[in-house]
Amino acid sequence: MKENRNSNLVFNEIWQIQPICEIKNIQHLILKEKIDNNLQNYFEEIEKIALHFDAFRNPKLTLTDLATKLSIPKSHLSYLFKYHATISFSEFKKVIRIQDAIKLIEEGYLKNNTLDSLSKKIGFTSYNPFFTSFKDIIGIPPLEYINQINSVAI
Repeated sequence: MKENRNSNLVFNEIWQIQPICEIKNIQHLILKEKIDNNLQNYFEEIEKIALHFDAFRNPKLTLTDLATKLSIPKSHLSYLFKYHATISFSEFKKVIRIQDAIKLIEEGYLKNNTLDSLSKKIGFTSYNPFFTSFKDIIGIPPLEYINQINSVAI
């Protein structure tokens, strides 16, 4: 199998070619045979939808919605997140949304908008889950991040 380091993937640390746990379920073993040869393509397509389209800005985005956008069965996507991702689909949504927030911040979104507005634009239902997710993923609160990038820009 190919080494997991692939420059086509932005979130390479999330995706694993080898299953992260033993596959015991019969249906999952059947799925493994069907999709293992296309894992890299699946990872790339998931990232393409996540990073280049605004699908993750929908606060009600589900695994089924993403599967529909990717034109793959939900069972395939569920299998990928269970056995080949280091984080859950729910955590993946948060990571993508925070990356979206950072991009918007760096593009000057906050010059005319609030952090609350930003949190809703990227798919959070309110500021509090955005704040918590931002701090968990980036390591510092949003305002501290903004102050850091503003001090670098000066």
